[in-house]
Amino acid sequence: MKLPTQEGLRSILLDLTAAIDSYSTAPDLQGNRQKKLITPEQLPNYHGLNMAEVLAIRTFIKLNVHEAVPVDGAISLQELPKKTGAAESLLERMARILARILIKVTSSSWHGFLGSDLPDGGDYKHTRFSISYPTSQPGPGQLFLSIYDEWFKNMHNFDDYLVDRGQLGHAQEPSDPLRNSYTWTHKQDGTPVIQTFQVGMSGLDIAIPPTGHFDFNSLAGDGDAIQLIDVGGGHGVVLKQIIDVHTALNPAKCVLQERPDVIEMARASKALPESAEAYFLRMILYDYGDSVGIAILSHLAAAMSPTSRVLICEIVIPQRVSESDFASAVLDQAVMTIGGKERTQKGFEQLFKGAGLELVEVWRYLVVTPGACVEARLKR
Repeated sequence: MKLPTQEGLRSILLDLTAAIDSYSTAPDLQGNRQKKLITPEQLPNYHGLNMAEVLAIRTFIKLNVHEAVPVDGAISLQELPKKTGAAESLLERMARILARILIKVTSSSWHGFLGSDLPDGGDYKHTRFSISYPTSQPGPGQLFLSIYDEWFKNMHNFDDYLVDRGQLGHAQEPSDPLRNSYTWTHKQDGTPVIQTFQVGMSGLDIAIPPTGHFDFNSLAGDGDAIQLIDVGGGHGVVLKQIIDVHTALNPAKCVLQERPDVIEMARASKALPESAEAYFLRMILYDYGDSVGIAILSHLAAAMSPTSRVLICEIVIPQRVSESDFASAVLDQAVMTIGGKERTQKGFEQLFKGAGLELVEVWRYLVVTPGACVEARLKR
């Protein structure tokens, strides 16, 4: 037997070191704490599997397969067409992605997305993952639809968008709320689509609770000044939550300020009372690029007194993301679809500088979440 050379051993050691660097203890889809080591040659296959998986899941949701599979027990491949109207061969090929690649194909234990009762794929049953995906009720299925329909469908051809815009040699991040990859995909350039997008992505706001960061009780006082203005606060649900938790606030001195289209805030108006203690914006600026964001904040700055504060409740992504906060980077790409932007602390500081404001503090939640409350004041 020929012994390996020193160069060969060094090469093996380098490969092993690279494999260790790619190792992760983050939980995978099945909740397992270990991820298989893969080589660069295998990586495209994993990308392909992920693409095939999400395509199959979206197709099954559209065909109501999740609803057709019984909550308890199984359904045969021959029965599925009767429930869904889809051809047996189509269902079998789509189910193969979910039931052959991603799961344990025995009846005793289910680890993947959709269970297959027999090795040949004969019968199908729900797993703990697929059972949560029927969209007839709120849950992970609706969130998946939001991600797929409102983000992925409008960003998968982003390279074509850049070509069509003549930007391939000088690509720019979309920043126009009326002309972006979302309006381009739907052939609706010049049409406001932010509300449609927001409705679709509404399931994501759980990452940004309205309380648990800044102490709103600190805004309470004995004077006549307005304590808090919730700018663009919808139906007032968030403002009510803040008042309920921070009992020192006087509800009579808390104002809900809402307009038909949030972008109108960037235009001169008399809608904002002057000299409130704080102006609160939750999940507003992330819909817009920097130029519109600066215009919105400049409008607020014009109404502020030297003691006023702007409180921005949004995701604050780290400069370098890890697996634990990678979802923040995903959300940043999602809002890029409509010309929006999730920001780092430095990104907020740049907005403040353009609007004549300055950063005071970034208030984090007591629980682990990508959201935070960014406090700013007039620049001194």
